[in-house]
This record gives sequence, C-alpha cells and structure tokens, in this order.
Amino acid sequence: MPTKKSAKGSSSQQKGQASTQHNPTETETQSTTPAPVSLSASGSLFHLVQILLIVSFASLAVVASQLALHPLYGTTVSSLHMGSIMRMTCVISATRPNAPAHRILLQLSLLLAAAPFSARVLGSLTGRMDSSLWGPIITQFGLAIPIVGLSTSLLRSPLEARHGERIPTIGTTLLSSVIMAAGISFVEPILWRLIPFGGYFTSCNIFISLALLAGTISALNTPVRGNSPQQANRSLLSSALFASVPVFVALYSKSQAPCRTPHLPATYHTIYRPPITDTSALKLAGYRIGALPPPETYLNKTEEPRNVTVNLLARTDSVTGAIVVGEYVEEGIRFLRADHSILGGRWIGDRAHGESLGDSIYGAFTQQEAVRMVKRESAKEGDNALIIGLGIGIAAEALINHGDKVHIVEIDPAVYTYARGFFNLSEPHAVHLTDARQWVHERYMTLQSLPPVLFPDLSTNGKDGSAKHTSQSESATKFGMVIHDCFSGGGVPSHLFPLEFWEELKGIMTPDGVVAVNFAGHIGTPAARAIWFTLQKAFGTENGGRGCRVFHDRLETPGVETPPMQEDEFLNMVYFCQKDEGSQSGEKKTVEFRRAGDQDYLKSWLRYAVLSSMLDREVTKERITGLKSETGDSLNGEAWILTDKNNRLGEWQQDSAIEHWDVMRDVMPYSVWEIY
Repeated sequence: MPTKKSAKGSSSQQKGQASTQHNPTETETQSTTPAPVSLSASGSLFHLVQILLIVSFASLAVVASQLALHPLYGTTVSSLHMGSIMRMTCVISATRPNAPAHRILLQLSLLLAAAPFSARVLGSLTGRMDSSLWGPIITQFGLAIPIVGLSTSLLRSPLEARHGERIPTIGTTLLSSVIMAAGISFVEPILWRLIPFGGYFTSCNIFISLALLAGTISALNTPVRGNSPQQANRSLLSSALFASVPVFVALYSKSQAPCRTPHLPATYHTIYRPPITDTSALKLAGYRIGALPPPETYLNKTEEPRNVTVNLLARTDSVTGAIVVGEYVEEGIRFLRADHSILGGRWIGDRAHGESLGDSIYGAFTQQEAVRMVKRESAKEGDNALIIGLGIGIAAEALINHGDKVHIVEIDPAVYTYARGFFNLSEPHAVHLTDARQWVHERYMTLQSLPPVLFPDLSTNGKDGSAKHTSQSESATKFGMVIHDCFSGGGVPSHLFPLEFWEELKGIMTPDGVVAVNFAGHIGTPAARAIWFTLQKAFGTENGGRGCRVFHDRLETPGVETPPMQEDEFLNMVYFCQKDEGSQSGEKKTVEFRRAGDQDYLKSWLRYAVLSSMLDREVTKERITGLKSETGDSLNGEAWILTDKNNRLGEWQQDSAIEHWDVMRDVMPYSVWEIY
C-alpha cells in the first residue's frame, strides 16, 4: 500500500506527463497557426484602401476649389499655379501636430460646408485687387490649402497603423506629405477628364457632398467617453451637437448664390469702386489703417466710383461652365458669358437705335460673315454652311437671313438655348449638340463610306455648258462655307486645331469650300504662328488648296487718330482658308474676295463698317509669324505644325489667357462679373 508521499509523487508525475503531451513545440505552433498572417494581409489592404480614399477625397476637393473660381477668374487663371500651391501645402502640413482622426474630419466637414459661400466671397474680394496672379492664390488660402493640409494630416493615421513599428513618427509625417502631393498630381487630371461637369456635378454640390461624407465618418468614429450611462449620454449629445454644425453651415451655403439661383429675372444694384493699381499691398494696407499717407496713384486717380445695375436674366451650370445671360444697364449691353469670358453681346436701350436688340458689341463676329465674300465657282443660293462654336449666333443669324442652310455644332446645350431665347437666333437647318472634333470625324467617316452614286449637280457646269456629274459624297452633303469660332476664356480648345482635324474638315467641305477661323491673341506669338503654319499646310497649294489670308477687326474711329498697331498687339483675327480640289487649269489660285455690297450689310451699320473696310485690314505673313522680311530670317514651318502628337497650343496660350482676364475686366467692371 503506497504512502501519501508516493501518491503525491505519482500525481505530480502524471500532471507532468499530461503537460508534456498537450504542449506542442514552437515549430509545431508556427506551422499550425497561419491566422496572424492572414489578418496582417487584410489589415494592410484596409489601410491601403484608406490611403487611396483620402487622396481621392483631397483631389476632388482641389478640383471643386478651382471649379468654384472659374466664374471669377476663368479656367486657365484659376488653375495656373495650383500644382505649386498644393505641393507647398503638403510640405508645410508636415509641421502640423498629430490630432485624432475624428477631429480632423470634423474640421474638414466644416470647411467644405462653408466652401461654396466662402469661394464666392473671397474670390470676389480678391478679384477687386485687379491681379490675375495673386487673386486666385490668396483665395485658395480659404479653400484648397486648409483642406489639403488637413487631409495630409489625416493620412498619417493609416500610415502609422501600417508602418508604425518600422518607421518613426517623423517618417510617417514626411511620407504622408509625399504621398498626398504625388497622389493629387496623379488623381486630379483623371478627375477633370472623367467627371461630366454641369448638372449635378457643380462645385457647390461637390463641396456639400464631401462635407456630409466627412461629417458622417467623423460622427461614427467619435469615441464615447464616460464610465457611467449618464456620462456616455452626455458624450453622445456633445458629439451630435458638434456634428450638426457643418450640416447647418451646408444648409446656409446651399441657400446662397451660386448654389441657389434666385427667381429670375432679377435686378442687382451695386457700386463700382475702381481698384487702386500700381500700388504695393503694404502701402495700400498702411493707408487703410491710417498708418501711411494715401498712395500717389490713389491721389491721381481720375476714375470715380459709379453705380452699376445688372439684370440677371438666366443662368445655369452647364458643360462649359456657368452660363449666364445678363444686362449691363449703364452701358446698354446684353451679354452671354461662360465663366469669365464673354461669348457675345448685343446693344440694348438707346444703343439699339429703336430695336429690341442692336448690333453685336464685337466686330469679329460680323467679320466672320465675310466667308460669303470669298469667290467660289460653286457658290449658290441656299448653300450648306457649317457653324462650329455658336456664341450668341451673330454669324449664324446672318447666314440664315441670306438664305443659307445653316448647320450648327455646339458643345454646350445651354449656349444654344440662350442664343435662341435671348438673342433672337432663328431656327437653323440642323443643330448638333456635341463636341466638334467627334462630330467632324463621324461625318467624315460617313462620307468616306458612301457609294459614288452619280447625279447631276446643276450648280457647276462643264465647259460645254452641260450639267457636270459628281458623286453624292462629293457635293450634296458637304459644306461650301464653314465658320470655326471656339475662342473662350482667353484661348481656343487645342484639340480643334491639329492638322488631323483640318484634314477631316476638308473632307466634308465642297471642292472650293472656304473656312473662317477666329483666333484672339498676340500677333507674332508661338500660338498665332503655329495656327498659321498648320492652316497653310492643310490648305496650301501643294495640298489641294488656295492658301490662307488673315484680317484683324481693329476699326478706326472717325475723327479720332488711331495709334499705329504694335508688333505684339492683342487682336481678334480671322483666318480665311480655301480648298481647290479638282481644278483643271493647273494654275495656283489664292483666296480672293469680292467687294462688300448693300446685300451683305443687312441694314446694319456695324456690318457696313466691318465688311466694307476688311480688305484694308489684312495681316501679313511676316506679322503673323513674327518674321521680318528685311532681316532675311526664316523659320522651319514644319516644326510649328500642330498635330495630335505634337500640340503645345494650350501651353502657348497661358499668357494670353492671363491678359484676357484683364481685358474682360476692362470690358465690364468687377461688379458685373460678381453676379452669376
């Protein structure tokens, strides 16, 4: 019989054996427990998704911040220095201390909710500085800069969760700045291409949507504090109150312009105070607070404050921006604007000379009508005419009144609607509301695929006087006259100027068809030079054409001495280019015009002034290209030809876009531009 001691020893031995049996080795543990690896992989994927969402969130806010300034600064000026501003913001945000994610999201929600209202107020105030450089930059201090800075700080949370054990805090801080800067540079251009702006996708709706998203995530991630139910309830109530602030701010922003369109028509009375130019900001600020005497330019200012009355007749956010129909009452102008660019205007009141709507306020639109004055063998009544870029329809209406069958290609439906409703555009033969490049390509491919069905074309006879037969694809559905006017916002869309576009456009024109191309900019600049050489290549004699001639719209005022044209003057120019296919003579022809007659003027004084003197306003090749014939300099024209693969037209137009902003502010004061 065993003793107690031996029994205890036996029990201990059994426990030891049991322990040995049920404790696997370290190797066995590693080989049989893969779960931690799977959890780590899923966690890394979750953090990566968080990073991508935060970068996309910030990029969309950057897009909206630029979009909100388009009506006040235009497309190019609003975005000109945005890349540098964002990179600098990401770097500076590295100095910001860490904060809980829910607090950062709440701050973002508040900023975004106020952004539609603050963009309009700040943009209007900085626009009065009369600086297209500093205005947008200063405005972004209240828009994109704090939003991107907070988003960069928010990016630290997923980075620390993913790399916190391997990278020190300063490392994740710098890494968040680098990722945000690179991410915005990559994502922002994609958003500009993919988002169908207009309709729902306005800067106002984007800001409000992002604000509600950030506020909701902040509320869901706010920790509940307190050790008792009463304390937890107070914590929840406090969080709800904080979360409701951005909602009320968003509702206020939504009730204000430009988010909310007032009942139209509406009349606004403001006072225009001329901006003090040529004065440093420090001197001006010192004068405002009474620390410095008035600047010299302030004392010598001749322009006095004046009343400004604006009638807002219609507005909508559309494909090409904020489309507005308004009247500047004191100057007697009814205008159509797209963002910060005037698409056209007509005189009203006393300046309309008894008519409800008078002549165009710009002579360039009337000068395009000279496309009818180009000598064409196949010219006939009821000719097919193509308008690419409508504006308010000055040239289109003239061609309709002359009996031509006008086909309009306009990318923005609102522009066509307002031209018909507010500027007396008659119903054209056909309307195509689409991008001109796509439409011309599809039309060209359709004509190329048509079978050569012969039929008599009575408008062109053979040498013996008999009817000349031609194919259906060569005449019946082609255009004898084309007006190409897509200038807006200080530049032209670069995709409508490469050689490939002109070749396809020629394919839908009659054998001796003519195109009038409007361009506004400085003569002798790379943009004007490239357009000249490209059009000469497409319509040159060696390529089945008669070449091109260029005319400006700078009219001389009777009784007033007009200063001579400067070498780099900013002008509206119209390029007239003509085809010459199927010519039997073998001689090289040029673009020739007949003199304007009473039938061309349509009882319009402006048409008489523009068309009767147009041939005296020709711009020579030397001036267009910037060459001086007496120096013997020459340029390789081939190097300046625009193609789909080699097209720098947008880059070359940046300076003219900045100057165009100043020109628009001279045409109408800031008090008019601020009403949209």
